[in-house]
Amino acid sequence: MRSIYKNKLYLTLALVIGFALLFSGFVLPDGVAEAKELTAKKNAPIMLAAAKKDTKKKATKRKKATERRATKKKAANIVDPTDPTSVLYLDTAGKLAGIGDPNVPASASVKAGLGWHPAALEATGLPKDRYGLIDWAAIVRKNMIKPRHSINPNDSEMPPMDLDIIIKAKGDYVNDVKYPHWIHTYWLKCEVCHATKGGAIFIPARGSNNMTMVGIVQGKWCGRCHGKVAFPLTDCQRCHTVPKKPLKK
Repeated sequence: MRSIYKNKLYLTLALVIGFALLFSGFVLPDGVAEAKELTAKKNAPIMLAAAKKDTKKKATKRKKATERRATKKKAANIVDPTDPTSVLYLDTAGKLAGIGDPNVPASASVKAGLGWHPAALEATGLPKDRYGLIDWAAIVRKNMIKPRHSINPNDSEMPPMDLDIIIKAKGDYVNDVKYPHWIHTYWLKCEVCHATKGGAIFIPARGSNNMTMVGIVQGKWCGRCHGKVAFPLTDCQRCHTVPKKPLKK
């Protein structure tokens, strides 16, 4: 009887242990692994879609952040000529350089002689030409600056003269020059070129100025300013803009 009881006890223990191992996943590891693999395959499209959505969301967020930084930088570079604290009116030390208002003290640089400060102008966001130089003509056309006509507030201002002169180039294969009086008389009085002390730079009569590029490079005619205080002579197509008419056969 005791032997039969022991056998039944051992059999019961074996069954309990067997069921425990079965439900704990250790009895059929291959089956469990297969179930997990099927579940992973089933969930793969969902996980992939979620990853793509997250990547797209991050890319959109980065793009918006970049656009915000670019907009902020662009706004910081906007030049407002009516703003007395604009970088247009500051010297290299960040002090007001004077804006023609006698109530505003001029900076030390202005008192020293209205020195040229390219470093201060570099941060203004002003338009530049193909050589990286500040394009003052473009600045005028865009109405970005409003310089005073004279330091004397009682002086009357003469409007620029809108007159283009075509200057024939001597070379057969070089475009002619269109000289715009408008932009020049915006900055200068007529007397600066036509009644200069020591002799006129340009004689105001057709055919009276036998100009040559050699003379201009040497500082005559256009070379009195260009290459010094105006854009250099290296940008040929900026002046030679009028195509020559076909030669008559």
